[in-house]
Amino acid sequence: MKRIPIIDFVRFGSILIVMSNHFFPRSIVQSIDSPVIRKIILNVFLDGAHGVTYFFVVSGFLITQLLVAGANDFSGVNLGSFYVKRAARILPLLVAVVLVALFLKQSQTLLDPRIQKYHIWDNEQGFGWLFWGSLFTFNFNWYLMVYYAGVGFQWRVFWTLAVEEQFYFFYPLIVKTLRNRHKVFIFLIGVVLFSLVFRYMAQFYFDPDDKWMPLASFSVFDQIAVGGIFYFLDEKFGYWLEARRKTSLSLMLFGIICCFYVCYSASMQSRNYFIYVPTLVAASCALVILGGLHIPALFSKTAQILSWPGKLSYGSYLWYTSVMFLIMPVLVSLGGVLGLIYLISTVFFFAFLSYRYFEVPVNRRIRAWFDLKPSPSE
Repeated sequence: MKRIPIIDFVRFGSILIVMSNHFFPRSIVQSIDSPVIRKIILNVFLDGAHGVTYFFVVSGFLITQLLVAGANDFSGVNLGSFYVKRAARILPLLVAVVLVALFLKQSQTLLDPRIQKYHIWDNEQGFGWLFWGSLFTFNFNWYLMVYYAGVGFQWRVFWTLAVEEQFYFFYPLIVKTLRNRHKVFIFLIGVVLFSLVFRYMAQFYFDPDDKWMPLASFSVFDQIAVGGIFYFLDEKFGYWLEARRKTSLSLMLFGIICCFYVCYSASMQSRNYFIYVPTLVAASCALVILGGLHIPALFSKTAQILSWPGKLSYGSYLWYTSVMFLIMPVLVSLGGVLGLIYLISTVFFFAFLSYRYFEVPVNRRIRAWFDLKPSPSE
């Protein structure tokens, strides 16, 4: 369970896409003269959903590895250990980000009132028991589907965390019940097919603006399942790829090209976009990981150093909205690419401090209470 550089590279790319999506207004992009560059930015960097998909694929791969690596009979999966490790990783930072958001909500000096309203409490009456209940029971995506327009920008990032935790509440139970690789593999394929059918049927009943297709759990579970499927594929064909480095490199490059092509060519104006594109992007990302796992150069010391920011992806994802609005005056003055570079640098520096001095110590303390060892690749 050592750290895997290709995983961290994908994580790093994911958070870059998400931050770019929320930083670049479309009005700025439309001012770019080159139609090709404009379309690349609009379709690749301004669709933050692609970045979120990469997160889901990585998560599905790693959680499946955590559950079944080295086991022949999955009935021995330790559910208590899994849930404690997951809570130790997720909950401390979630609580910290919520407390900071509440502090900013009350602040009259750190944020301009207009920024504060957009960022924290677009609808003050929304902070009721339903809001907090959905947030801390990890059902926030369902809440957003009803109240999206009234929820401040700070809170919207929590929908992805909600979807993941819903999946990971049942997934270990299913793995333990099914007991073997073949049955779990078939189950994951079934999840992918179910999500495709769900999104297809949803187009007849809901408009994409209603958030059913992008936010409903059953619309997203396939992207997590793809990560699990490719973990099992790596178990089966990993040794074969290990002996064929050129094939592994070709597979990774093919996955990158597919990611770019699908993102570049797909139109968000098409209703079919929400049906098949998420699954195609997830599969392309999984190919990148599958190939990258067997390229020796990606396990060198240089790759380990360059991929290190990927360790900060979870913290960067949860913190970047707060950081972005705290430094908004500077971002406005810089604008464009310089502003984005400044935002990324500031977010990763803040995420590093959070990771080094808060997340890791608290995680270790919680695991020590339950006599659990850390998992470096999580």
